[in-house]
Amino acid sequence: MRGMAHIGVLKAMEQLGIRYDAVVGTSIGALVGAMAAGGYSVKKMEELISVLRKEDYFRLNFVKFLLKGTAASSVYRGETFRERLREILPPVRFDEMKLPFYCNAVRLENGGLVFWGTPGMGEIPLVDAVYSSCCLPGIFEPYQRDGFHYMDGGIVDALPLRFAKQLGADLIIAVDLTVKATFKAPNYKDRVVSTLYRSFEIAEEVIVEQALHMHADQSTVLVQPKVGHLARFDFEDVTEVVRLGESETLRVLLSHSATRNLVSPDLLDGYACPVVPRDYVSIRVDPQACIGCGNCQMVCETEAFWAHGEKAEVRKIANYECTRDHACARNCPTDAIHLGNL
Repeated sequence: MRGMAHIGVLKAMEQLGIRYDAVVGTSIGALVGAMAAGGYSVKKMEELISVLRKEDYFRLNFVKFLLKGTAASSVYRGETFRERLREILPPVRFDEMKLPFYCNAVRLENGGLVFWGTPGMGEIPLVDAVYSSCCLPGIFEPYQRDGFHYMDGGIVDALPLRFAKQLGADLIIAVDLTVKATFKAPNYKDRVVSTLYRSFEIAEEVIVEQALHMHADQSTVLVQPKVGHLARFDFEDVTEVVRLGESETLRVLLSHSATRNLVSPDLLDGYACPVVPRDYVSIRVDPQACIGCGNCQMVCETEAFWAHGEKAEVRKIANYECTRDHACARNCPTDAIHLGNL
């Protein structure tokens, strides 16, 4: 459900008059992206998600568990999820989309990444492409096509910046929904499914860190809605998730150097444009909590820390190069690092 924040992102862009020319989606971003690129209005998307119920999408694979036990391929029935996708996705082919649309999935046989919608990869039905991109490992059965099995593209590329760059984009608005412990520690429970989810989230965070280190630049506007505290399947207040995505997007696009000049100062009542610039991240190390382990210097790709003495020191209090990957704070064992202006 955190992925519904993507609809809030689109809603904010619509308010600001910022239009997009192509959509690249991963996992639940593929679902929202397909609706947007397929021609759905933000209002229609909000109406569709307002009636979502967990039981409509997640039904346990009781029969397979009874017959196969631990050899069953998934916890939940993939066909139930696929049926719901057929109901809410636009009834169009890739070549009929209003805007170019791409979504990724990973091929389990060789670990290779595919982007449905690219030349030679656009003949797949839209429902199948989105299902394969959303197919969480162990949760739904892998999508099978031509003798291969495909699963959630977030396993290897949760924030496909390099693909977006390959499209020749002048500006990329990247939405990162990976869990950031900087905001609030995830509610982890020592159970099989919870452990599976959390392991996947941790891997996603590390992969996104590397993607930001390598590919984020002045043409990348990073939006990180504050949804990490929400449970993955919390359907109680979807409207609030959309609001969180909208408010954070407004804050970023009105203040980022790459987008704030695209917005008319009188477009939004109650907003000053530009607002406080968010081009930098402020960094502070608590000397009482720091133990001098050196993790911060090891993981920071923009050399914001010194860790040669008993305590780590901040080299860049206002770090303009920071990729906002939160790696330093997440890897600090004593929570001594505090980031601001995020």
